[in-house]
Amino acid sequence: MYIKVGDHQYVERKLAAMWISMMLLAWVSAMNCARIYDLALSEKQINNISAGGWQFGTLLTTDHIWDAFIILNLLDLDEHNGTRLQVPHTGNQKDRFTAAMEEHNLYVIQHGQEEAGHFCKKCMRTWNEPDGSQRKCQVIVSDGLNMGFPCCAKFRCTNPLANNQHLFCTQHFGLHDVCAVDGCDNLVAPDHKTCMLPAHAEMERLHNERGKVAFTLKDRLQKHRTTHPNHNTTIPVPVEDTGVEDAEDDVKTFEVDGEGSVLMQTRKHPGSIGIVDDVDECEAKKSDGGNRKFKAKFGRQRTHNKQTLIRLCGVIHARVTMYGAEAVSNVPLFVQVAFSVPAAHKPEHHVYDTNCDAKQQVHAHPDEWSWFKDIGMCVDVWHFLNKHAVTHHFCQEFCNPADYPELLGPDGKWFFNTSVTEQTNVWLGGYHSMCQPPSLISSLMR
Repeated sequence: MYIKVGDHQYVERKLAAMWISMMLLAWVSAMNCARIYDLALSEKQINNISAGGWQFGTLLTTDHIWDAFIILNLLDLDEHNGTRLQVPHTGNQKDRFTAAMEEHNLYVIQHGQEEAGHFCKKCMRTWNEPDGSQRKCQVIVSDGLNMGFPCCAKFRCTNPLANNQHLFCTQHFGLHDVCAVDGCDNLVAPDHKTCMLPAHAEMERLHNERGKVAFTLKDRLQKHRTTHPNHNTTIPVPVEDTGVEDAEDDVKTFEVDGEGSVLMQTRKHPGSIGIVDDVDECEAKKSDGGNRKFKAKFGRQRTHNKQTLIRLCGVIHARVTMYGAEAVSNVPLFVQVAFSVPAAHKPEHHVYDTNCDAKQQVHAHPDEWSWFKDIGMCVDVWHFLNKHAVTHHFCQEFCNPADYPELLGPDGKWFFNTSVTEQTNVWLGGYHSMCQPPSLISSLMR
């Protein structure tokens, strides 16, 4: 069986399956899949075909790899469901499978993935009570991984970008002409991202200045690695200058004092840390010294993190994208929706590193969160011992895993490995560099 991945290019199904296996087992990117094939399998054939007058291109591209990936996954899903894949015969190749991928994503959301009803000895415990009754305990663990893709810079907007080089989606496209400083509605000055207010213009200047310094240092490092390569050094790949800044990994704030002087402060992105829901902030917050603090959006925004639900045997039950932040109210909602699909079984315990905040919301709104009334909500052992204060009375009283005897084995040790998410995140983190460019739909599918 062959899969059509271009106007004049076909790929054998077994070869496409091998590329998917390389991605799954060894984090091989689509670019490297193409390179391996061209260097190891097709070099002589390419020369012969080119010499014979073939005019439609002989090199395998990343687009061919991703098309094979998407088409084979869609075919496998339709084969599993007993349906037939139908896509438009005309149009751009990159758009022909969008509707089918959306349908695929919707199916998984409504019915869950194939292992939605999974259970095994590693993730579910069974025992007999003294009265002869049988009991079971199944635990699900959730965690977030700071691995996002470009999204609309409007907070909490989930619309896809028409182009990954845009800052805003089609609905909010007009915001490209509005000052980048949060809370300022003035139009931008010509060839700038801020308005004509001196303080805002100075913020943009400081941002650009820091970006040039960072680029210079990265360029020097890349030249050094090219001159002194080692086995851990990747091949430098030139990146096309699109004129649009990439998503920012650092969180920048600007302080304006009483005299109008601007100071830029940066800190590393906090990653996926559960936060309590709050209301929108005002234009500027005052620091302890009385200075006003501002935030600005100069570069493309990325989604906050990928939240996963993982069984303690390592099977990923479900995942979801958190956009603006990992609000703790979204985590229990995610759990409830993920275990409401037809084949899923409601777990007896949900383990989450910020469960103390999530459980407080459940206690505060029992009618809204009645689904959790018979579910244990504790913090995993490592975070409870190292990240949660002993003075936090609610956490110590309601989220201590030692309060649940079913989580302990006969020898008094923990029966389950609740740190499985950290191990899974290490595996998922290998795909970080591969998940930057894709669109919303394809990222969800992957």
